[in-house]
Amino acid sequence: MKKLLFITWNITSGYGTEKSLADVLNLLDKYKYDISILPLFKTSNVHVYNSNIKILDALIDSTKEGYNEKDSLDYYYKLLVSPLLFNKLINEKYDCVIACNHSAPSYFASYLNCATKIIWIRGDMRELDYNWLDKNSNEYRQIKQEHEMQASVLKQFDSIVVISDVVEKSLSELFGITENVVKISNSVNREKIHILSNEKISIPDKMLFTSVGRLDFNKNQILLLKAAKELKLYRDDFMIYLLGDGDYKLILQKYIEDNELTENVKLIGYVENPYPYIKNSTATILTSLSEGFSLALVESVILNTPIISTDVGVARELVEKYKCGNIIHFDEKELLGILLWYLNNPYRYNRVFDINNDYDLMTEVKKTELIIDNTIQRTSNAKYVKLPYPEITIDYSEINKLKIPSDYIYVLRVIQNGVPYEYLINRKSGNDKLIVFNNGAVVGGNVNVPIFQRHSWSQMLKTSSIFCMDPTLYVNGYLQVAWGVGKNENYYLENSSLILKQIIAKMNIKLENTVIYGTSAGGYLSVIMGIYLRGSSVVVDNSQFDISNWIVKEAFETVVTLCFDDDKPFEKYNDRFNVVDAFEKNNYVPKIYILANLCSHADNSTQIVPLLKRMERMNNIDNFNNIEIILRYEPKKGHDGLNLPDITKFIYKILGEA
Repeated sequence: MKKLLFITWNITSGYGTEKSLADVLNLLDKYKYDISILPLFKTSNVHVYNSNIKILDALIDSTKEGYNEKDSLDYYYKLLVSPLLFNKLINEKYDCVIACNHSAPSYFASYLNCATKIIWIRGDMRELDYNWLDKNSNEYRQIKQEHEMQASVLKQFDSIVVISDVVEKSLSELFGITENVVKISNSVNREKIHILSNEKISIPDKMLFTSVGRLDFNKNQILLLKAAKELKLYRDDFMIYLLGDGDYKLILQKYIEDNELTENVKLIGYVENPYPYIKNSTATILTSLSEGFSLALVESVILNTPIISTDVGVARELVEKYKCGNIIHFDEKELLGILLWYLNNPYRYNRVFDINNDYDLMTEVKKTELIIDNTIQRTSNAKYVKLPYPEITIDYSEINKLKIPSDYIYVLRVIQNGVPYEYLINRKSGNDKLIVFNNGAVVGGNVNVPIFQRHSWSQMLKTSSIFCMDPTLYVNGYLQVAWGVGKNENYYLENSSLILKQIIAKMNIKLENTVIYGTSAGGYLSVIMGIYLRGSSVVVDNSQFDISNWIVKEAFETVVTLCFDDDKPFEKYNDRFNVVDAFEKNNYVPKIYILANLCSHADNSTQIVPLLKRMERMNNIDNFNNIEIILRYEPKKGHDGLNLPDITKFIYKILGEA
């Protein structure tokens, strides 16, 4: 039996997302899945989940006795920025965690130590489009930061489920994500809806229009009321019912009263069964600013009631496929014209809409089980899987507030200009020394999770440790090694080094007590990193120093092709390809210990010998630290570096830990 955790905003009964989620989860195979739900908010003790589904305590529970809104929100935001605290709260282990929307549910899901992660995007992501905003405005900066955070978090999910063409399009346009995306439309239990729609209710003797949904800013019911105000100038034989509750109730009620609409518009409130109202309406109206899907529209078409909707969610898909209504702009005059048309043509849509099984509930259930099973299978077979460490993700603007806990191993992800810089950190108490590790090549490429080679050493070291991931590997799946070159003018290795410098300062460790270590390509990364971490020492083994001269030419050419639009990056970015050019540009040479096996002929002939010849011609450098070359003779080891006992003994000696 697979243990699943669904993280959602709320489980309280409602008309849209909450209801749709409950319908699906209640029908998942209870002998196959052990299901838990973590609601972020709880506003009512009423829910419609089956007894086999565990409901965890909500992060904010306004139904709890002694509820204090300020204290609860403070706790919520503390959890939102503290993956460590959140992981302690969720002490169960799950086979798969499913975020039931973007934003906060996805952030919390990304924090959990879980092998398989799925995001089920059930809302319109166009709210994260900042490009149309004034670049000098606070709103621009806020939305841009949220976009960057979401972009980083999305990379951590193994599968992405979208509920409509609109959501799939926004995912592609805003984040460039098209892989591992599956569309599973929200669905309805049509038999249940037809039965419930026959319930007897009081129907007005006027032509009825119904709007179903929360009364809030996004649902935009004020547009409908403005159209009703104009409509009353021409006709009085209409009634509009608004079904739902929300924080705009008083605003809408005041507008109704101020504009003498009390005989034509009624706020009905939340009703458990909206289907008799929909069935007996001339049309169902949706005026939302944004929607991921809008289940109410599908339910309306199933009940053969036409729809009038803004171009959101599934609206256009329904209208174009089933000829079942109208798409409108955010214009009360246009809506007025359509309402008048319906009043003048009361029998125009008196027919059945053939909606087939496109939005059938069992179809959604089967697709949901399939995506869960396939994703778990895929991640269990993956060559590179996410390591079992908690993760913290912050924006670079928050780094000054960062606190590094002691004796706790975790991944820190710092987002800077949309790029994730990732570090596996273990700050050991009672020790003021640090070893920084850089990766060599990642065989096979296709990297979509942070790779930290030698991470198991962290537990065995006397010192603190940081393992660094090169985000350049995320640029393209073909990359197996990238030397931190970054993308065009954005030099990832420089950025990563400067962020690392701030992290080390937060650990209260001096750079003079820091050794940066790497082999092969990791050695190259370490030498360059040493330029930015001035005062640290660098230890490299069978390292590269001029990556353009590396024996695997295809790998280098792939990096140049995929990472630079410029066809002559060597002229513009020469310091990214050769350590000597980097020394000259920065007027600094770190203290370097070069370990080399005399029996690794390719390393010596293409790297060490050319390095010495190039340094003979090097410009004068004011800050030059000595370089020691230590040769060994190991015919059987070739390119391989020293083993753990030998290299740690060597590094400890440098750090005075011997």
